[in-house]
Amino acid sequence: MTAGGEPSRPGEVARDMSASAGRSILQALLDLLYPPRCEVCDTLGPEAFCAPCLAQVLPHEPPECRLCGALLPRSPVTRDICAECAQTRRYYDGARSVGIHTATLRTAVLQFKFHNRRRLQGPLARLLADRLAVESEPPQGLPLGQVDCLVPVPLHPRRRQWRGFDQALLLSTELSRLTGLPLVIGLARTRPTTPQIRLTPQEREDNVRGAFAAVGHAVDGKRILLIDDVYTTGATVNQAARAAKDGGATAAYVLTVSRPAPPWHPAALALEPGEA
Repeated sequence: MTAGGEPSRPGEVARDMSASAGRSILQALLDLLYPPRCEVCDTLGPEAFCAPCLAQVLPHEPPECRLCGALLPRSPVTRDICAECAQTRRYYDGARSVGIHTATLRTAVLQFKFHNRRRLQGPLARLLADRLAVESEPPQGLPLGQVDCLVPVPLHPRRRQWRGFDQALLLSTELSRLTGLPLVIGLARTRPTTPQIRLTPQEREDNVRGAFAAVGHAVDGKRILLIDDVYTTGATVNQAARAAKDGGATAAYVLTVSRPAPPWHPAALALEPGEA
C-alpha cells in the first residue's frame, strides 16, 4: 500500500524488496568486516549497551529532592527538598534522571556525546522511557505521564555543526517513538555559550542566562518534558524551562539520562581526581 492508501504496484514492490535485500547484504558484509560490539566495554555482540554493562548502571532512586531530583542522604530527619532548591529559583516544575553519572552509564553518555557512538541512542532512550514510566502522581513522583510533548534542550547551531548531531534531539526522537509522545522543537539556542564542563556553578548560571527562546507558539499552553543527556548543576535546563514558560508552557519538567552523585555519595568518593 502507498502512503495514500492506494495498492502498491508490482514494480514498486519489487524495487522495495530489492532495496531491502541490498541493505541486508550490505549490513551482513559490514558485520563481517566490523563485527558489532558493545559501545561501552567493546565486547563482541549485537547490543550497543550489553547486559553486563547495563547491570552496572546505578539507578537514581529515592530519597530524592521532590523538585530537582537530587539524591538526599538517608536520615532520621525527613526532608523532601535539597538545600540548593531551598535557596534557588527553579523555573522547571520537577527534574528526574535515570542514573548516577558513573561507571558504565557515564561511559555510555560520553561515548554517545563526544565519540559519535550513535548506536547508543536506542539503549539510552529506552532507559529514559523506563524512568518516565515509573514516575507516578505527586507526592510519590512527577506527573510525567500527563505531559503533552517532548522538547529537546537544543544545541547552538555552531556546536551542532561542530559535533555533527544534537544528542538531545536524537534521544528525544527515539523516546518519542518508544512512548508515542509528540516531539516538538519548542526551543532555540539564541547565542553560543562556553562549554559548561569547567565552569563553577555560578559561572554556569551566568553562561546560559538568556541563551534560549521559545520557537513561535510551539509550547504555548502545553505541559512539556525537556530532554537532555546530563543534569549537572541544573543551570542549562533551568534557563530552558524559563524560556519555555515565557513562551506560554503551562508546566516544564526535566528528564535526563544521568546526573553526578553528590559529594557524600560512595559513587562520588570513588571517582578519580579530575573525573566528572
